[in-house]
Amino acid sequence: MNIYNTASRSIERLTLQRPGLVRIYTCGLTPYDSMHVGHARVFVFFDIFRRYLEYLGLEVRFVTNFTDIDDKIINRARQEFGDNLINRWYEVPSRYIREFFDAMDKLYIKRAYAYPKVTENINDMIKWIQDLVNRGLAYVSPDGSVYFDITRVPRYGEFSGQRIEELIAGARVQPEPGKKNPLDFALWKSWSEGEPWWSSPWSPGRPGWHLECVVMSSKYLGVPFDIHGGGQDLIFPHHENEIAIARVYYGIDYFARYWVHVGLVTIKGQKMSKSLGNIIPIMDVLSKYDGEVLRLYYAMTQYRKPMDFDPDALGNIRNALMSLYAAYDELLEVINEAPETGGRDQELLTRVNNFINSFEASMNNDMNTGEAVASLMEFSRYITSNVIYNAEHYSKQALTKALEGFMDLAGIIGLLNRTKLSPTLMNLVTALINVRSQLRARKMYDLADQIRDELGKLGVVVSDVGNKTYWYIDRDRIK
Repeated sequence: MNIYNTASRSIERLTLQRPGLVRIYTCGLTPYDSMHVGHARVFVFFDIFRRYLEYLGLEVRFVTNFTDIDDKIINRARQEFGDNLINRWYEVPSRYIREFFDAMDKLYIKRAYAYPKVTENINDMIKWIQDLVNRGLAYVSPDGSVYFDITRVPRYGEFSGQRIEELIAGARVQPEPGKKNPLDFALWKSWSEGEPWWSSPWSPGRPGWHLECVVMSSKYLGVPFDIHGGGQDLIFPHHENEIAIARVYYGIDYFARYWVHVGLVTIKGQKMSKSLGNIIPIMDVLSKYDGEVLRLYYAMTQYRKPMDFDPDALGNIRNALMSLYAAYDELLEVINEAPETGGRDQELLTRVNNFINSFEASMNNDMNTGEAVASLMEFSRYITSNVIYNAEHYSKQALTKALEGFMDLAGIIGLLNRTKLSPTLMNLVTALINVRSQLRARKMYDLADQIRDELGKLGVVVSDVGNKTYWYIDRDRIK
């Protein structure tokens, strides 16, 4: 498998530090506001990446964090609670962390190995800062803040392709009080009146952003670990500064072997921003479309490419998803009636293997999910246009293998979750759908619509395409 490594600016063969185990850390949410469609793209991609690695037989230890204390969180809490900020600030991150997990479930994203929070790891961060100060790699300012000295880092700016001279020229003319260099960054921020704080040897205060992810990723995954990821907007300064800290702390160039970044999401060609009013919260989209529609939409674009999010396109994506469900339903139906032996089994299995090989080749080529989805859709069309109409020539065993292969590939993208029904429920819904089809054939549309509506209340979504009826379960509505 090959993956693009931001550190080397090239596609490299993926090799692991520990056989059979992939350790991945992605920079997570700063929970001061609702997650938007750009955040969701990152989390969906890494979930697909994880699913594919697990499909290959590897154990994946995936960690993502919450930066649950930050200037933005404090500002939001000040807006909401005013002078009572000190007692109620944590209600802000708590609210958006709950919303985050709700969105993860609706997007069918598997839970991580760990979700470390900054506030739960501050003692570890203080120990790191003290060690950096003792080694002359950081310094304490007069107000009790602690800054990292970037001049002590070999090749600072190399990772993100930045030139120090240009960065300094573009920095503030007057550095912050206590900073020796305008590019030095805070490891510890001294307390300001009315803000939450923690005790430290230098001052009451809180950790700086860049230190947090180095400490938590190292703690949960060891060093060096395999993959560090996030959105492309984190390459500089966040990941550059993480690397700088780890480079002098551990004495190694990169504390993660591969650096994987997901392309930015725009809206009508413009960057999402509050000033433009074009931020699309992911929960707004999920209130109209199932999470599988979003997963399929994101997967159609290779992860490193920029993506212009178009809500109007989601209707067509939903139709494409329905075609996958149709292939599943029809194949399952013919399996139940298939003979024990078939004269064309080898032909079917060869085609199935070709689809699987094509899908895997695309995923192995820098996780090209766009091409992989194209193979999955072609597999689906082959089922509905060929296999179903020649089912009598295939054995039950061969058809079952075809279904298993189809489900495996769809499962990597995170689709067809709603096919996992109990046999009793499957038989009951199928019986009602058959009755409804008979009513429609007799032009008794009022009764047919009543069955459709009652099934809808139970979470069974029914769709008619010509003379054929398809259905699926909406997992969020069925009990």
